[in-house]
Amino acid sequence: MSTTLHIPPQLHDADAYVLNNSAGKDSAAMLHLWATTATDRMLERTTVLHLDLGDAEWDGVPALAAEQAATYGLPFEIRRRASGGLLDLVRARGRWPGLSTPFCRSYLKRDVARKYYTELTSRLGITGRPARIVTALGLRAAESTVRARRSAVAPDRAASSSRRQVTTWLPIHDLSTDAVWKTVRASGIPPHPAYQRLDRLSCRLCPFAGRNALITAARMAPDTALDYALVEDEIGVPFRRDLSMAQIIEAAEREDPAPVRALRPYGAAPRTLPHRTGACAA
Repeated sequence: MSTTLHIPPQLHDADAYVLNNSAGKDSAAMLHLWATTATDRMLERTTVLHLDLGDAEWDGVPALAAEQAATYGLPFEIRRRASGGLLDLVRARGRWPGLSTPFCRSYLKRDVARKYYTELTSRLGITGRPARIVTALGLRAAESTVRARRSAVAPDRAASSSRRQVTTWLPIHDLSTDAVWKTVRASGIPPHPAYQRLDRLSCRLCPFAGRNALITAARMAPDTALDYALVEDEIGVPFRRDLSMAQIIEAAEREDPAPVRALRPYGAAPRTLPHRTGACAA
């Protein structure tokens, strides 16, 4: 397995690199490969950004994202939608996110990130030309046919303006799941304990997850499942067309939940930065 990233030449001279970090395995692998491949100049211009999903997120996720950034000595920023989380959105819209209308991603991630780019542009203070910002996402082709069709490097015209040019980069787009886990293990940072029973570290109860994953998640987070069921009753719309939260809870209660190991308390001394190559891969 390669221990370096191919950093496209057109990204070498950016004014800022924003590594979006969900604290999941893909973000962790991307962060490790970037921190051990990028030049010192690139690292000096790097910020790790976590978009906090509030109550929809698993316990310990923001702390783990911060720990991952601290391991490599990188600045860490956390942002969250000011006007409420997922359930607030669901109540306001009277429906749940779906495959054709994933508004949770737009309001909780995309829009929050764009506000951060505005803040970052002002902080950079560049005049006479637009600031060049590269935003890196840990999306991979192996995850879905939609993501497989995405270009690894693409301008984000909607996030760009006369003051900034934002380019979206998918550094680990071609990485296999096995390679991702090998990279996570190489980082030395334990993954979130939710991975003991789930394949992905998404929202606790994600409408896009499979039925079995939702049932497992409801057993792991029964209070959250109950909150969702109450909102389901309130708006009169099922969590999914084919599966209500009430049905998920009913299935989850048929078995006792298995224990899940807690995260190591955040605040322990960060690990030493692994050996770097000192140059970006061509």
